[in-house]
Amino acid sequence: MELMKNLFNNKGYIDGITIIDLQGEILFTAKFNNKLNSDTNEIYEVVGKKFLDIYENLDEKTSTTYQSMIHGVPFYVENQVLKSASRVPIKITSLSIPIKSNNKIVGAIDLSVGEYDEDRKDEIEIDTELYEKSRKATIDASTFGNNKVDKLETKGHHANYVRDNIITNDKRMMELKNYIRVAADCSLPTLICGETGTGKELFAHAIHNESKRRNKPFIAQNCAAIPDNLLESILFGTSKGAFTGAVDNAGLLELANGGTIFLDEINSMPVHLQTKLLRVLQDGSFRSIGAKEEKNVDVKVIAAINEDPLKAIETGTLRKDIYYRLSAISLNIPPLRERKDDIPLLTSYIISKYNSVFGKSIKYVSNNLYDKLNQYDWPGNVRELENVLIYGMSMVDASSASLKFTDIEPKFNKLIDIKDLEQMEIQPLSDMVDKYEKSIIENVLESSGYNVSKASKILNIPRQTLQRKAKRYNII
Repeated sequence: MELMKNLFNNKGYIDGITIIDLQGEILFTAKFNNKLNSDTNEIYEVVGKKFLDIYENLDEKTSTTYQSMIHGVPFYVENQVLKSASRVPIKITSLSIPIKSNNKIVGAIDLSVGEYDEDRKDEIEIDTELYEKSRKATIDASTFGNNKVDKLETKGHHANYVRDNIITNDKRMMELKNYIRVAADCSLPTLICGETGTGKELFAHAIHNESKRRNKPFIAQNCAAIPDNLLESILFGTSKGAFTGAVDNAGLLELANGGTIFLDEINSMPVHLQTKLLRVLQDGSFRSIGAKEEKNVDVKVIAAINEDPLKAIETGTLRKDIYYRLSAISLNIPPLRERKDDIPLLTSYIISKYNSVFGKSIKYVSNNLYDKLNQYDWPGNVRELENVLIYGMSMVDASSASLKFTDIEPKFNKLIDIKDLEQMEIQPLSDMVDKYEKSIIENVLESSGYNVSKASKILNIPRQTLQRKAKRYNII
């Protein structure tokens, strides 16, 4: 009895039971803590599945359940992190006991207690380690072997992010993260498709840092941010005498020689420049403005587009031949509305990131806030989610450890209003005024029993005017 009192941090109870067989299949599970089981259907979702497939951060060496089966003795651990797909990690204290039949081990039973505060039963603890891991990956991205970025041949142009900076549990996103290596292992052009705010530039950085070009320049340019008449000189450079005041000036392609150039919003590049870029994609050659001789560069081109490339071809903003040249290696990043299981992860990351910025210590997020975040479609994707959470972080009281829906509600409601306005069918103002006026006249005439004199007094307009308008709208 004394031993039992010392188990589970002297709590004297358990709030989770799981039974698995030798193959690791979950035979039974019951979670009584709302944090361990925020979804009442979870027991039906995991029974019959592999234990290590559900709890992705564990393996046979770190799982007490497996260790108890392997060694045939009970295993006990306190404050173990448990992470299942699309869930925020939690800490548990666990006791695993082997199950025997005919003197043979046939499985194990695990008894667990979640480390949570009863006063926070409607809140979920964020994963603070997620941001630290990503931050460390960013720091490590600036160091390869014994070289520091300032010693590389980058002239100030370098990629800051790597694969580990991409925060996701979504199956398609994980596949894209793996495909980064494919894109990085060759010098073929790469096209990244995705809506605004999905993280296309993050993928471009990661491709460069996974490649053999990582110690060479990485240069990013948004094609929509530069006027058409300047973009050509910025990309291809100028030759002295090309125009009044022109000097020999290397363009971004020349500066990126040996490395990678990332051209965002390629569909905003003028079509005649796309033709010139096509030569670079084909054989690495181009002429600076005003130059007579061709230049040759060894550059990996990564382009991004924020709309369906086939629609861009149809509307004439993207040349078909440059699309075919770019899309040999392509990544299509799904919007946030199609991977809402990533919202808890991204929320944890963003809150941890901005805790230091605002001097806050947010550790918990209310279930109501998560519910609201999941109900919205996020047309601005991860960037929009970050903006909403930044607003909440700026508004929450400095002494609070929790972020609630009330902290983001004003900003969130504005997003809803903007979305509703964008979805509204916009018509000529005169047509919209006529429809509104017709509906008012219909309602007033109906309520007055189609007594024109009575209705005209209610509307405070002359009887003749009401008759004329009612006839015009075919109401009477």
